[in-house]
Amino acid sequence: MTDANRRPRPLAGFTLIELLVVIAIVGTLVAMLLPAVQSAREAGRRTQCANHLKQIGLAVHNFANTLQTLPPPKALGHEDGAGLVSNGAADQYRQLGSTFLLLLPYLEEQSLYDTGDPTKDTIDPVNLPITRAELPAYLCPSMALPRSVPMPDCGERLGPGSYLITSRVNYGQYSRLDGAFRNPPSRRGKRYSCNWSQITDGATHTTFAGETDYGFRSYLWDAGCDADGSSKWGDHAWAEGYWFYAWGHTNRDNSYNFNDDRAEWQSNYTATFRSDHPGGVQFVFLDGSVRFLEDTIEPKALAAIITRAGAELP
Repeated sequence: MTDANRRPRPLAGFTLIELLVVIAIVGTLVAMLLPAVQSAREAGRRTQCANHLKQIGLAVHNFANTLQTLPPPKALGHEDGAGLVSNGAADQYRQLGSTFLLLLPYLEEQSLYDTGDPTKDTIDPVNLPITRAELPAYLCPSMALPRSVPMPDCGERLGPGSYLITSRVNYGQYSRLDGAFRNPPSRRGKRYSCNWSQITDGATHTTFAGETDYGFRSYLWDAGCDADGSSKWGDHAWAEGYWFYAWGHTNRDNSYNFNDDRAEWQSNYTATFRSDHPGGVQFVFLDGSVRFLEDTIEPKALAAIITRAGAELP
């Protein structure tokens, strides 16, 4: 047969129907795999978040070994250099810095801590280079930030944080702390002291800090700035030293909400424990362990592991 008598073969390829079938199969596979990929990513973020809490737990032990006391709930204003000596009754309400500010030297941030002045407020110009920073050690990778933090035009000055100390069970009990902290001494010159012997429930049964987030859609701006009326989402700052914002609690006198996105914002939710992890919140205990507490935890069980001397069974 000559070349002229040969018929050209049709080019091989997909028909339109076959192409649509392939696209449908690929789309189905992606839809099946995407949740697994997202779950794996969240597992990695949660592990990293737990590692941050673990480092905080180790820093607490180093702080206690060095200064012979567990950290106070906030920095105190006397010129002792460590934030442990009271400058008088007003220290409880001054914005001198949080527990996490005092832990910086024990998280390999001594040089950063040394650049500030512990006798001045967190928003003082000498301290702002520290306190407005986003510090990876105090940010959970799972925590979404739906807005810029801080927003100076709306009065914010401090950098965001993901962790709160477990100071008490009830919101209104700020003058009688029952968590891993005692109230700052009101007498000028008196040194803060909370020793291991005062953790009578045991270090393995007492939390030191837990997570919080920027997940309250119903928390709105009302600061007289351009964002008025829009969602603020949250405002926790790692260096915050005022009890209303910095001393975490379960809000048991109302109801703890953990990850309840339907919860309507109330002022006493400012320092409650929340997270962006599905199903619960991570806490670091005084023994240095990190545990995930599920949303379904009973209020009595949650209270038992927050109080330092409640004599409850966890």
